Amino acid sequence: MNDKDAKIKENLTLFKLYKELINYARVKNIPLSLSLETFEEEYEMGTYESPELYLEAYYNILKVNENNKELEPNLNKKWYYNTGIFLAKKPTYDKYHLLSNVQSGDIIFENKGGFGLNSHIGIVEGIFYNETFDCKYVRVIETTNDGVVRSVLDDERIDDHSTVVLRAKNESIVASAATDFCIAQLGKSFCLDFKKNISKKEEDWYCSELVWAAYKSLGIDIESIELPNEPGITPNEIRNSDELIEVEIKKMISKKNKKQPSKAKIEIENNTDTEDLLEENEEKKAFIVFALSIIVLVILAALEPYFKKKK
Repeated sequence: MNDKDAKIKENLTLFKLYKELINYARVKNIPLSLSLETFEEEYEMGTYESPELYLEAYYNILKVNENNKELEPNLNKKWYYNTGIFLAKKPTYDKYHLLSNVQSGDIIFENKGGFGLNSHIGIVEGIFYNETFDCKYVRVIETTNDGVVRSVLDDERIDDHSTVVLRAKNESIVASAATDFCIAQLGKSFCLDFKKNISKKEEDWYCSELVWAAYKSLGIDIESIELPNEPGITPNEIRNSDELIEVEIKKMISKKNKKQPSKAKIEIENNTDTEDLLEENEEKKAFIVFALSIIVLVILAALEPYFKKKK
């Protein structure tokens, strides 16, 4: 078989696998917008050993999305999702220094749970003030099953999803513009569209695609090439990008968690102090008695001639 025939056979295989993938998404009711052209381009750009392994990579992503759809009711019960500009409860920042360490343009990567892809990606819009609870809070823009929405990042969410905060190396130049890009997409729908698009006119997004497009439109590609066998833009590819650095979120030591000496130890220390004090007092008494004895002897010695004269 010559190269031309092999290419024709490969194209026919890709077409067959593409139809299979689209049908799978339709049956599972997964929002997938994928053209044959994009499907073929992704294969050509990747390093897949065979079309079948390429299809498996897509299935791995769609199956994650299918699982997320089943978890969606529970996820939506979490108060910090899709909050808009209001708060349902007061965020907590007692455990992490989020208000002082996080800034607009930072990227949040969540290991646990996601929307549309394995893990989840969002972008920090900034730190805002809420009058109802008289507090500052961190607001993020992200794509969930509800579309592109505003949500909240706080200690509870950090712990729930093992969240990592990432920052572009040139954050002073691009962070604000990247955030503005995402703000302009608020209200748009969620859909898995594996065609890499950086247009502000894009009609729908998935989580990592939106954040990637925001930076890519500014000339910064935050897609890592370490994972070339994942179609589209996945959260893991952004997590491993050389263009990003991890922001250290220092844990605060709660006063309640500070180690306090036990009552028994305090009593022992107090008893030890008392014994030392008593011993010190005994030494002082002995010294005073000794000093008085010397003084008496000196006085008696001085008076001895007087007593002899009297006799």
